[in-house]
Formats: sequence, C-alpha cells, structure tokens
Amino acid sequence: MNQEQQAEIERMVEDIADERVKTHVSKALKYIGDAPRHLIVTNGISKAREGGYGELALKLAQLAYQQSTEDPYFLLELCNSLGQLEEVVNEIKKFGERVDLDSLPQDQREKILVTLASAYRDIGKMSESIQILEELKSELARATELLAEQYYETGEPQKAIDLLYERIKYLGRLSKEMAFWLAKSFDTLGNYSEALDMLAQFQEDPTVKPIYDEARRQLGLPVESEGAPPLPGEHPQPEQQRERSAEDDYSTLL
Repeated sequence: MNQEQQAEIERMVEDIADERVKTHVSKALKYIGDAPRHLIVTNGISKAREGGYGELALKLAQLAYQQSTEDPYFLLELCNSLGQLEEVVNEIKKFGERVDLDSLPQDQREKILVTLASAYRDIGKMSESIQILEELKSELARATELLAEQYYETGEPQKAIDLLYERIKYLGRLSKEMAFWLAKSFDTLGNYSEALDMLAQFQEDPTVKPIYDEARRQLGLPVESEGAPPLPGEHPQPEQQRERSAEDDYSTLL
C-alpha cells in the first residue's frame, strides 16, 4: 500500500465532522487489501461521497483500486467518484482488457456496462451508449431509463414507448424518470389513443395516472380527478375515494 497516500487519507479523515462517516471511512482504510472485507471498503467510499467528502472518496477509491485492480466493486466506486467522464470510459475499458466481463457476477457486469453507457451518453456518444444498452438487455432501472431517454433524444419516441410498455407489463409500474420519457414520447407522437390502450390497466399507478389522464384530456374525454362523473364500470369504491386526494397530488408529467 502506498504509505504517502494512506497518510494523506488519514489526515483527511481527522477533519471529518460527521462521526458516523468518519467511522465508516476509518474502517474502509483499515481493510484496504483485505479481500474478504472489500464490501466494508466500498461502503466507506460511498459514505464519504454521500457525506460530501468527494475528494476523500476519490482518494480512498484510488487507493483501494490500486491494491485490487480486478475487483469490480472498487472499479465502480472509482467511476462514481471520478469527476471526468472520459476517465470513467478509460478506466472501464482498461478493466475490460484485464478482466473478462462475462466472467463477473451478472449484477456487477450489468452495473459496469450501464456505468459505461451513462458516461458515453454524457460525453455525447449516444450511438455507443445505445448499442451497449440494447445488447445488455438489463432489467436494471437505470439501464431502462438511459435507453428510453436516448431513444427519445435521437428522434425515436416510438422505441421509447415500446421499451417502457414492456417494462410496465413486466413490473406493473415505472420509475418517475421512465414515466417522464413515456409522457414526452406520447406527446411528441400525439398518439393518445395508443396511450389509452396501453395504459388503461395500469392507470392506478401514481406514475402512470398523469399520462393516462393527459391522454384523455387530449382526446376530449372526461378525467375523474377533475370532477367529471365516473365512467361506466369505473365507479370508485370507498377505499379508492379515500385514496383519491393522495393521487391528485401528482401533477402531470407533460
């Protein structure tokens, strides 16, 4: 272990005001190089970053990664701490030259590739990002969000709709970011009839309801949340009526 780096980190740890963060970081520094306890190290790095100690998190991640350059957990923490996206791309590429990504646990492989796709997106290389995500076919929420966004941004909103419809069929819900790109895509195409057909059975989901309601408005149909009479067969039960006020707090995503 680089003694100078370790000494510098130790000095930085002394200046941490948050005792909880200091404890996690101290443990991480103690166990760098102890492979069975690498998750304690990654936890300390993430706690430092989340606590606002970005420079410390980066130095700790660099030190840990230097000791174990084939550890995917340390690679991810390093990428999460790096400020330059080109560096993220380069580090992942170099890692891929040393380690067969297909040999890694599925969750780590997917996280690394999604991180790479995100970095490519952020430096303007959308075609490379989309290719990675399409080939990956990951169920990670971040992968779906990135792909939907880039389909929309590259002028293919129907692909975003199809992708997100498969997601909601599978899970029955969407993240707020997924719902945002679904709403934008329907709005761009103006195909509100398709929106009603696709989303009818999922309309009670809080992220889907605003999209469904907006499609009804665009088609000139009544929207219950705006005081219109219930549609046949859609009369709310008492329990649904009690929940209505909570649903109304969600503003439209369009």
